[in-house]
Amino acid sequence: MIAVRRAVVADVDAVRQIGLTTWPVAYAGLASPEFIADGLAQWWSPEVVERGIRTGITLVAEENDVLIGMAGLGQNDGFWVLWKLYVLPDQQGKGAGKALLDAAVKELPAGTPELLLDVMVDNKKAIGFYEAYGFGAPITTPDRELGDELMWMRLGL
Repeated sequence: MIAVRRAVVADVDAVRQIGLTTWPVAYAGLASPEFIADGLAQWWSPEVVERGIRTGITLVAEENDVLIGMAGLGQNDGFWVLWKLYVLPDQQGKGAGKALLDAAVKELPAGTPELLLDVMVDNKKAIGFYEAYGFGAPITTPDRELGDELMWMRLGL
């Protein structure tokens, strides 16, 4: 059975391993090898993962005491944003992603009107997952330019 809980500092290595394992698979064919390498270095270092656990909301999905997925939430310009949601490739399609999203929504402060995320425009698998959950086009977004490769999605709460 999949359980979701808040991450603790002792989870840093396991959370980082989820990212290091999942990122190259998730973005293969969608992003350059340089983008993937830079992203792994920038967003999955031990320091960045620990900071996310200490200062944001980091959730982990576990099954049989093994971490199989993670989600990271934070704020940008007053908007709540789902910055990361990754499930190990061999565990995808088994409910961990939905369980993490359900838990992420519950972690938001009462009265939060929406949850945003950004996603690569060519990542049809992720976009389909988020649309099936109820995400759609945003009404407003943080003042952060995404360029042509990313787009915002919004879940009204």
